[in-house]
Amino acid sequence: MPMSTPARHLSASGGRPTPAAALTAVPSTAASIIELERILDVFRTVNRTAKDVVSDSRLQQLEWVASELALALPLGLSETAGDSLEDLLAPDAVHAYLLLGRGGFLRTMPTVSTDPTSVDSSERIRIYCLEAFARQARIPFEAPDMPPMTLRPTVPPQFADLITDHLEDEAGQWPEVDRPDVIVRGLAMWGVMRDVLPRRGELESMLVDDLTLTMDMRTRKVQNRTLKIVRQPQGGLRGREPEPEIVELSEDTAERLIDWLDRRDKLITRLQGSVPEHLWLSTPPHPDSGVPIHSRGISKWYKKVADAVQVKQDAAADGEIAEEDLVPTRWETMRRTLLAQRQATEGTA
Repeated sequence: MPMSTPARHLSASGGRPTPAAALTAVPSTAASIIELERILDVFRTVNRTAKDVVSDSRLQQLEWVASELALALPLGLSETAGDSLEDLLAPDAVHAYLLLGRGGFLRTMPTVSTDPTSVDSSERIRIYCLEAFARQARIPFEAPDMPPMTLRPTVPPQFADLITDHLEDEAGQWPEVDRPDVIVRGLAMWGVMRDVLPRRGELESMLVDDLTLTMDMRTRKVQNRTLKIVRQPQGGLRGREPEPEIVELSEDTAERLIDWLDRRDKLITRLQGSVPEHLWLSTPPHPDSGVPIHSRGISKWYKKVADAVQVKQDAAADGEIAEEDLVPTRWETMRRTLLAQRQATEGTA
């Protein structure tokens, strides 16, 4: 993730400075910075012995935020910010620090980046690192609100429509009763993708009980149509307890899920032993049809669909396809594109 360059002085010999040099911005080192340096040493030790706990990139972020705090302290974070680490991480000092960082006053090198997305990413890193310092020091910390995640579209969003059209074309080649289970599941799964934007692991873990579909017997339409998803915290939020989210589904997706649930019921009748609770199951000709589909299976299914759409695109363009017009074959790439599109739409609403 983008971040400013830490403040570092050259040694007398002109060589590369030690990380501790990043914390010498205050001429007479304040007590809070000395405490911060001790906490930083703990992270360095853990990094040397357990990189799965504190990775090299995470340590770099922690040292960067520590160096910024040392630079910000003499600029006037609060009257007591230099007295102790607890005072340095108090709400008023943290608020002042984040304002200085967001305004670019703590940069040590010129930058041409004015992208708000980059600024928000840097602020999320700052808040995560401040929380990590407080947690390690066992002092209270009131975490500021995280800036919202804003993604740039990675591919043209119309590719999602092409995939929808392809799946519907495939389904239209079969009478409804003879339609293969994999096509029925695919339409439902892609509908959930467009409505809910789940990661593959989140899709894999969905249960039938997470789905609420209530039929109005008079109109024969689905009235209540929601899906519960447990989104796994990402980035600086990793380690937090995930909270369930209830997402409303479109009418089309609800109808496709009803079709899939009917097929799903028939699949599990062939099984021996316990009945799976997962929403998404493997389908014939898979040898384990009826058992929960795994993340890798979702990935393989999506890639097969994306490849088929690309073949159609190539044929329509007589092979003259620009690189940016290639259909993404990774689920996550498409998910991020749809998320960015949704954020842009909501931002202009």
